[in-house]
Amino acid sequence: MYHIFPMSEGNIIGLRVEGYMSVDDYATLLPLIEKLIHKYGTIRVLVDLKDFKGVEAWGMIKAIPYSFKYASHVEKKAVITDQEWIRRVTKLSAPLFKTDVHCFPTEKTDQAWEWIRR
Repeated sequence: MYHIFPMSEGNIIGLRVEGYMSVDDYATLLPLIEKLIHKYGTIRVLVDLKDFKGVEAWGMIKAIPYSFKYASHVEKKAVITDQEWIRRVTKLSAPLFKTDVHCFPTEKTDQAWEWIRR
């Protein structure tokens, strides 16, 4: 399940993902992101994964085409996590999408917001 942070504004969207991302979550989130890209051209994404557990496989499969289709429209991505495996996956996948990506530990959430806004 995800929640949109109220601090999201303009082309910046902040998300907190808790537990598992389901197919239904992707069904609402992906069109929202697509709408923001159509409106602003590029977006900046902050994802708080402090309480993230995983994703349903089918949901992730549905997200892959969006990831590649809109990769050049995501200008920056901040990932907030204390989970080392998420940091590693983020670093390994970043070159595929040519997006400026930075991981932050949960105690530096404020810095993540500052970075995504610059």
